[in-house]
Amino acid sequence: MTATWVDKIKWFVILVLIQGVIISQVQISRYAVPLLYVVFILKLPSDTGRKSLLFYSFLIGLCVDVFGNTPGLNATASLWLAMARPLLLRWQTSRDAAESFVPGIKSMRFAPYLRYVLPSVLLHSAVLNVIDAFSIAKASDVAIATLADTAVTVVLIMIIELVGRKK
Repeated sequence: MTATWVDKIKWFVILVLIQGVIISQVQISRYAVPLLYVVFILKLPSDTGRKSLLFYSFLIGLCVDVFGNTPGLNATASLWLAMARPLLLRWQTSRDAAESFVPGIKSMRFAPYLRYVLPSVLLHSAVLNVIDAFSIAKASDVAIATLADTAVTVVLIMIIELVGRKK
């Protein structure tokens, strides 16, 4: 195993533990639930293969589901994000398809990274909340929860990215 795989495993474990142990216990009202584990999917290298991306996304979603006792909700939303990620990333970069990079403020600059993170988290949150509600009668609650989850998550991701950039 190379150092990059060790780093990925560390990030995976840390994000699952933070999401499962801390965030699941501390919610800002019933709507704004930070979905911090999404960082793992968003920060995978741009040249990560489709099968690997789907596998890692499913695995982290499933681990969060096990901690949160939410059978398949996070895994499903993570798979949707994994399917959309290449397109969302391609829209925000002017790089050659052969060039590999890790998405972030350092590699993409602030505005393109934010334009990559925002729709990614919005998609993930929307899928998660729609599946959780499983009812059209609660459309306003789903919309509020989706927007609140997205706002809190994007703010946390950008804080993590900016703090990590200082190093």
